[in-house]
Amino acid sequence: HLGWKVALGLAIDHAGFHPTTMVKFRARLLLHGKERLALERTLELATELGLMKGAVEQIVDSTPMLGAAATQDTVTLVRSGVAKLIGAVEAAEDEAATELRNGLEFDYERPRQKPDCDWRSRQEREAMLTRVAQDAERGLRAVEAAPQLLDDEAVAESHRLLRELIGQDFDVSDDGVPRLHRGTRAGRILSVHDPEMRHGRKSRRQRFDGYKLHAAATNAPQPLITAVEVESASEHDGPQAKRLVDSQPQARRPKRILGDTAYGNQDVRDQMAEREIEVLAPVASSKVHPVFGKEEFEIDLDAGTVTCPQGKVARISKPHRNGKRGASFRRADCRPCPLRVRCTSQDHRQVKLGRREDLLIAARMALDDPEAAEHLRRTRPRVERLIGMLAHRYGARKSRYKGKRKARLQAAWTAALVNLNPIGNTLTAATA
Repeated sequence: HLGWKVALGLAIDHAGFHPTTMVKFRARLLLHGKERLALERTLELATELGLMKGAVEQIVDSTPMLGAAATQDTVTLVRSGVAKLIGAVEAAEDEAATELRNGLEFDYERPRQKPDCDWRSRQEREAMLTRVAQDAERGLRAVEAAPQLLDDEAVAESHRLLRELIGQDFDVSDDGVPRLHRGTRAGRILSVHDPEMRHGRKSRRQRFDGYKLHAAATNAPQPLITAVEVESASEHDGPQAKRLVDSQPQARRPKRILGDTAYGNQDVRDQMAEREIEVLAPVASSKVHPVFGKEEFEIDLDAGTVTCPQGKVARISKPHRNGKRGASFRRADCRPCPLRVRCTSQDHRQVKLGRREDLLIAARMALDDPEAAEHLRRTRPRVERLIGMLAHRYGARKSRYKGKRKARLQAAWTAALVNLNPIGNTLTAATA
C-alpha cells in the first residue's frame, strides 16, 4: 500500500515482510505473557495526551465471542477424541499405535465420518452411541495397560480429554460399560479442537458457542478500554470484575465501577471492597411475583432484627460456618396475617441473609438516591458503544484462534485499535 510506505518512510519498491513474521511475534507475546503490550502502550500514550487522569470511574460489561472451532455432536466428539489419542500414541511409539488400532472396533482415519446406522431411529441411534463409547473406553483401557505411554505428555493429555468426553455424555458403571446419560451436563466440551469452548446464553432463547469477552472502559468524554478478559461462555460475568481490575496498574485502578446486575451481587462487592473500590450496580431482586422479596423487609444488622411489611419483628440468628444467617418469623404472627398470601406459602416466613448483607443493604440505599440512579442509567450504556466497535468494526465477535490464551491476545490487540480512535482524534486536533 503506497500510503503506508510514505507514512513509514519506506522505498516505493519495498517488498514488505513475510506473513509468518506475525505468527512468530504472536508466539513470542504469548510465551512471555505480553498479550496486553499494545493495549498498555495505547493507555500510556492516552495518559500523556491527557485523555486519562488518574483513577477514573470505569464501566464493565461483556459480549459473546464465538469460538473458532466447529461445535461437534457426541459421536464426532468421541471419535475425534479417539483419533487424537491414536495420533498421540503413534508419535510416542509406532508399535503401540498399531496394537491400539487393531484392538478397536471402528476405523478412525476419518473421525468425522459416522458409522453406518439409521440415525433417525432413536433405538438404533442410542445403540450406536453406546458402541462408539464402548470402543473409546476400550482404547482408554489399552493405554492405561501400558503405563509407559502415559508418561508422554501428549498421550496423557489426549487420554484425559477422551476420558472427560465420555464422562460428559455417558455413565460408566463398575463393569466398565458406558451407558448413555439422560439429560445434558453443565460445562460440556464442544470441540476436540478447542476444548475450552462452552455453550453460553445471551438470553433464554439466544445461545452461542465459544467465549465471553469482558471489558472495562473509562467514563470520560473520550472513553478508553482499560482492560479485557476472555473466559468460557458458561462463566458468569461477576467474577471477571476483579480480573479486569487486577490486570491494571495500581495508579490506574478505578475508585468506582459501574455495571449491570451481574456485577451487583455480594461476592463482587466483597472483592471490590477488599480493593477499596465502590460498586454502583443494581442488586438482583429476590422478589417472585406476587411474593414479597427480601428487599421489602427492613433489615437492621446493628440491632439484629428484621421487620416485615406488617410490622412484625424477628431476631437474626447467629452466623453459620459459611457466614450466612437468617431470621424466622413466628407462626403465631404469620398464620393470621392478612398479607400472608403475598409473603409465603408456608406457615411462617424465613428471610435468609448473606455473608455480606451489609454491602447489599448499602447498595440498595445508594440507588435510592435519584442522582446516583440517574447517573447509572445514563452512564452504563456508554461501554456498549466501545464493545460494539470491538465486536463489529474490528472483528472480535469471532475468535480467530483456538484456545482462551490466543482469544485473549486477539481481544487485547483489538482493544488497542479501539483506543487509537480517541488518540488519533486528539493528535489530529493538536496538529490542526
